Amino acid sequence: MTEYPLATWQAVADQDELLQRAAETDPVDVASVSRLRKHYSAHEVGIALELVQARKKAAAKFPDHADQLLADVSGIEQASSLHSARHKAQRIAGAGVSHVIDLCCGIGGDAMGFTAEGLGVTAIDRDPVRAWMAQENAGGGSRVIDAESLLDSEVLADTALHLDPARRTGAGRVFRFADYQPDPATIAALLGRYPDAAVKLSPAVNPAELDEHLPDAAPSGEIEFISEVGRLVQAVLWTGRLAHDTSRTATLLTSDQTHTLTGEPDEPAFGFAQRYLFTVDSAVERAGLMHLLGLPAIHPRLGLLTADHPVDSPWLTGFELLAELPYSAKNPKKIKAWLDDHDAGLVEIKTRGKAVDPDPLQRALRGTGSTPYTLFVLRFDQKLACLICRRLA
Repeated sequence: MTEYPLATWQAVADQDELLQRAAETDPVDVASVSRLRKHYSAHEVGIALELVQARKKAAAKFPDHADQLLADVSGIEQASSLHSARHKAQRIAGAGVSHVIDLCCGIGGDAMGFTAEGLGVTAIDRDPVRAWMAQENAGGGSRVIDAESLLDSEVLADTALHLDPARRTGAGRVFRFADYQPDPATIAALLGRYPDAAVKLSPAVNPAELDEHLPDAAPSGEIEFISEVGRLVQAVLWTGRLAHDTSRTATLLTSDQTHTLTGEPDEPAFGFAQRYLFTVDSAVERAGLMHLLGLPAIHPRLGLLTADHPVDSPWLTGFELLAELPYSAKNPKKIKAWLDDHDAGLVEIKTRGKAVDPDPLQRALRGTGSTPYTLFVLRFDQKLACLICRRLA
């Protein structure tokens, strides 16, 4: 729940002078904040400073709307970007749905995407401040009820459910589906009542948990993993008419294109490292669809594919393999000597499973030359190896 009452939020939202002064105030400077409190109440100042910081943070997710949003910082952090929201809205509209119930709507990030694509939206949240924010940001109606109350509502034929369960508690972020709120039993009941649904999930979700807790939905549903410009941002469980005829989808959203892979999860073939290595977009890896890219992996669970030629794909980032050396944390002298002999400057360390701490190693191996290198320090069974590479343009 948000910290300050709804009436005070509504009052502050209309005070342009207060918001301007808050924008000019350093929130960690006690003297500056104290000066502002001479003219406004502590709650008004707290909300104004929060709103200013939230709008700054919103620029990446809502570049054309950040200055007008009504939001708190936590709400921005939890919200879908407008890009992801519109992507989901296009699928929903394409299934013949005209109205979305956006449950646990937060500040309305998804609702903004839905309305932008012409869908009607009812935004619902148990926090009255967040429900008001969603209505102001996205338009449409808003209601303040909890998830259980929605089970008694009438379900219209052209309506879909979008649910964004809370994945944070007072102790911090949660990753297990069992710890989501509403809890899995309530989510299962909602999916039973609203067959056409989209459930926003952590990108770290374990699909086996969905099979366990949602036995009637998950096996017949589809899990989509979404990345934006290479950054994995969310997963979505699609059910009913919103689901495609596949169990996994990987989606990459760029500034001007949408790339999609669909299929059933499987392991890629394995082979020795060849001249070129490729990291894979996280959405593909999490969806278990690396095998669809047609290249062998150099080892299980390392996320590296290989080929004897460059490969142009939006899903891949390429590197030329220049040398492979054994790695020892106690004595990286051979690696340092190779780098010094090859005009090394900036050194980027990539690793998996905390095989090494990359930051101190980057500093230790950095040279005085002009050539950047990327080093993959990885565990192959019981041994650590260092793959020295040049990033392809």
